Amino acid sequence: MIDEINGRWTCSLCGYEWSACISDDEVPDKCECETSKTDSLEFIRSYCDFSDPDCVWMLKGVTRSKDNEKGFHHFMRRLVMVTPDDIEPCYNDIKQMGNQAGTSYRIYVSLNSRNVIKGMFSFQKKLLDISHGVARGLDDMRKQTTKLGSVWKTVLEQRDCRGTKRILLDVDENDIGLLDDIVGFFVDRDVNVYVARPTVSGYTVVIDACDLREYYHIFEGRAIDVQKDSMVFVEKWDV
Repeated sequence: MIDEINGRWTCSLCGYEWSACISDDEVPDKCECETSKTDSLEFIRSYCDFSDPDCVWMLKGVTRSKDNEKGFHHFMRRLVMVTPDDIEPCYNDIKQMGNQAGTSYRIYVSLNSRNVIKGMFSFQKKLLDISHGVARGLDDMRKQTTKLGSVWKTVLEQRDCRGTKRILLDVDENDIGLLDDIVGFFVDRDVNVYVARPTVSGYTVVIDACDLREYYHIFEGRAIDVQKDSMVFVEKWDV
């Protein structure tokens, strides 16, 4: 929402201030941050399938060295989304926490859902490892007992806890023609394409797991990284 504060039109969400010289007619109806939020939430809602009761999705907010200058605010926040109703509160939480002036932040959503049943068994094993370490007097294991919530999220992020099998193609070329060729390749072979959207430095494409041998042959030499379990770019914002 844009309000007049101390004689300047100011966004109450992100704090952006318009020039005091701007006329009332020139003030936009919405700040850019609201438009970005709407687009991001729509994307996350369309991407995450909550139909499997054994699966959740993860939302992650981070800072990256490539986006920031030396000495930047190191930030990572991981939140688990159990139902569609969790999407907006988790998104808002990350945006509110990422508020250090002069810092660039990013939000990602997990490429695949996370199976909590698989995660439960892995977590139990991890707890045993921590318990044995504490019994042996290992300080690093003792420290982990104070952050078991973080340990649980790390377990869920492991590849063996995937609930779906999607593949991400990280296209590190700002070439819309290449994007069209990649999407067309999979559509012609009846492979489901979940995402084809821009990132900071190119595009990301998400597909169902499939045989990629022909793909590797056709697109050999192009700047495309194939990832079988990672995070899908949602949004980048500067404070």
